[in-house]
Amino acid sequence: MRNRSAGELPAEATSFVGRRQELALLDACLRQARLVTLTGPGGVGKTRTAVRGAHRLRSRFPDGVTLVPLSALADPRLLPNTVAAALDLPEQTALPAQDALAAYLKDKTALLILDTCEHLVDACAVLTEELLRAAPQLHVVATSRQPLDVAGEHILPIPPLAVPDSGPADDALQLFTDRAAAAVPGFTVDDDNRADVLALCRRLDGIPLAIELAVSRLRVLSPEEMLNRLDHRFQLLTGGRRTAVPRHQTLRTTIGWSYDLSTEPERLLWSRLAVCAGEFSLDVAEAVGAEGALPVEGVLDALIGLVEKSVVLRVESEHGTRYRMLDTIREFGLEQLGPGAEAERTRRRHRDHFLRRARFFDAEWTGDRQAVLLREMVRDQADVRVALEFCVADPDDPSAGLRMATLLWGYWHCTGLLTEGRYWLRRALDRCPEDRPERVKALWLTCWFMDMQGERGDTFALLDEAEAIALRIDDRTGLAWTRTFRHHSRYFRGRTDGVAEGFEAARRELAEQGDETGLLMSGFIVGFFHVLNGGTGEGIALSEDSLRRNAATPAELWSRGWALWVKSIGLWLKGEHLESIECARQGIRAKAVLHDLTGVAHFLEGFAWRAAELRHFERVAVLQGAADALWRRAVKEARFGICVLHDLHGGAADAAREALGNDGYDTAFREGGRLPTNAAVALALADEAAPAAPAVPAQPPGAGDGLTPRQRQVAGLVARGLTNREIAEKLVISKRTVDAHVEHILAKFGFTSRSQIPGVLSGPLHAPVDG
Repeated sequence: MRNRSAGELPAEATSFVGRRQELALLDACLRQARLVTLTGPGGVGKTRTAVRGAHRLRSRFPDGVTLVPLSALADPRLLPNTVAAALDLPEQTALPAQDALAAYLKDKTALLILDTCEHLVDACAVLTEELLRAAPQLHVVATSRQPLDVAGEHILPIPPLAVPDSGPADDALQLFTDRAAAAVPGFTVDDDNRADVLALCRRLDGIPLAIELAVSRLRVLSPEEMLNRLDHRFQLLTGGRRTAVPRHQTLRTTIGWSYDLSTEPERLLWSRLAVCAGEFSLDVAEAVGAEGALPVEGVLDALIGLVEKSVVLRVESEHGTRYRMLDTIREFGLEQLGPGAEAERTRRRHRDHFLRRARFFDAEWTGDRQAVLLREMVRDQADVRVALEFCVADPDDPSAGLRMATLLWGYWHCTGLLTEGRYWLRRALDRCPEDRPERVKALWLTCWFMDMQGERGDTFALLDEAEAIALRIDDRTGLAWTRTFRHHSRYFRGRTDGVAEGFEAARRELAEQGDETGLLMSGFIVGFFHVLNGGTGEGIALSEDSLRRNAATPAELWSRGWALWVKSIGLWLKGEHLESIECARQGIRAKAVLHDLTGVAHFLEGFAWRAAELRHFERVAVLQGAADALWRRAVKEARFGICVLHDLHGGAADAAREALGNDGYDTAFREGGRLPTNAAVALALADEAAPAAPAVPAQPPGAGDGLTPRQRQVAGLVARGLTNREIAEKLVISKRTVDAHVEHILAKFGFTSRSQIPGVLSGPLHAPVDG
């Protein structure tokens, strides 16, 4: 679903120049301290240096290096959520986001890069201090125009690039040369222009962003002409005095020069696009930028001009072309936009565009474009937040926040951003207390999200309010949904009396309103209740009803995946295990496409049950380890805290521990916990046709050699002369596991050769292997 995982270090689109000393210092600082802050003015290259350093240091952090871009984040209250998203942690736990982060990172040897902290410096300081205290092996690199002022912080200033007085090339000159060759094919720095280029780099104080902006003018100006024009601007700035210009003013003057050299349509688009917080598409540029003197048909030409001037960066991916502005250029654009009516209209166009997107997303959520729409919404998360903030603050339309937050329910749920979803729902509810259908929906959505997060707050008070409003305004659909989740909340709290009848009545109401989405979803929601309460046949029938309703839109994966999961549980409990696993195979593929981690974890558990049945005990441990890693990332309590699922998990785990021994199980379990999600899914889907493994013999009475049953079985096969690979094939386990068992046996008895192993086996201690 994503072309690049959240938090993954980006590949370098252009060559990296210089910074040898700074990179060496960063390496040294991280050996001495757990928090290093790279400081310096905007445009000096703090982010590039941090990312390059992180690439070089990856091997020192086996649990990963994660980049958290913060420039698009305006609300410090969402900082923990943003870090969690970069770490790929769904918000499906009732824990506060900072507590969930601390719990996840507590045993990790990892590096976190908080990029662009200066506008959130207090929030970054508080969160960093808390995480470093909770996670003793965590290291943090921050980039900021000012230090975080946290105990133990090491400050690493990032200066501008060095500019030579004359003669040999240095970093600033090398940067100019590299970028000039890319901008103007055939351009070289030679004896004729070297002095002008050096003077230009010095005039720009060696600031990388200023140099890159200047280079874009080489298409129309020679270095000498550029230097003369730039010198004139600086003389105006200093009143003609030959005094130094402050470094921040150098960059601002350079950006202002680019602004003045832009056409009027380009300047308009520059200032208007500055309201976009993250990457944006051409559609967004047209929706936000077009007004008055810049008609929609003129936006593309203006955008091309800004790209050619390096004001807007073009970002290519497998899903198409997008664009973005660097922070300092965006800040300049916002200053040009100003606080007046023009800014208000621009921000409203931005909000209206994403409100339309949210409306379309909701209308098509259970359709065939689901995965594409979700991917687009994930990419636009920063701008969705900006639009929501405008909604909840808009005095002219107080209900806009309720509309947008509720329209995005599928996005909040599928991405696991339940805490953030509740945050916006709560703010929108506070902003708009009037009776309206959107308020009803916001209230029952909040209750559903609380149930999913394992939070047992007073959801019934919210549901009472929703039901009362629905009755007052005759919102029959909202009333049916509210009653559905009233009974959902009851059975999540262990109260089953009257739930079946209540669910049946709510489904009749949904049918009377013609709510196909409601019937689709309530099928697997109500079906799960019946499966857990002895009605497997009815539960399977309801999940099949959801699948029939889903058949017309085969690319809809979210509802389909959950219906398949409920059906697979029902079939397993009925003893139809092969059919159950076939449902699981279809379902885990659906959940993997959507990156629905909770759904993937549920299905991995089912594959572990099947592996235990086939006596593939190493596979059991690996699958359970992979599921456990997802549970810890996603929810407050694994398996929704449901006893039936806990019992099935425990049975498979006990059988695997008996066969592998505690050490063997724990080793394989940890291996599964380290698997990326896609690798865990691939493991679950692989080798399903493999035959059952030979039974692991019970420990013989009186055996006192300290070996587990599996190790004794391996020892017996070694005694018969089989190689490790042949043993792996016979026992249907990996060769790596056999290697580990043999090494353990050798170490246990102080042997130096496998030829010594038969000596520890005699009489009843020989491990029989069928076949």
